Amino acid sequence: MYRMGLGQYGNWWCGPGMFFPGPLGAIVTLLFWGLILYLAFVLIRKIFSGPSTPASPAAGAGPLTTLKERYARGEISEEEYRRMKTELEQ
Repeated sequence: MYRMGLGQYGNWWCGPGMFFPGPLGAIVTLLFWGLILYLAFVLIRKIFSGPSTPASPAAGAGPLTTLKERYARGEISEEEYRRMKTELEQ
């Protein structure tokens, strides 16, 4: 007998929308839809977020490149540059 709101089998644990009957079916169904909503949220957030800022040129550079840049900017003297370069190459 079908009662209003209780589904075809007369209880809340099985009926339309459940993967299989019983409390475990309800839990699996809720986890499934929770995962779907989470993935949709992440996708929408990724689509509508602003463009990421480009990494600086020295972001993935090694220590020798950083040393060369510091020398080029005048942050270190030639003597310091040569000493540090020798240490880095060892």
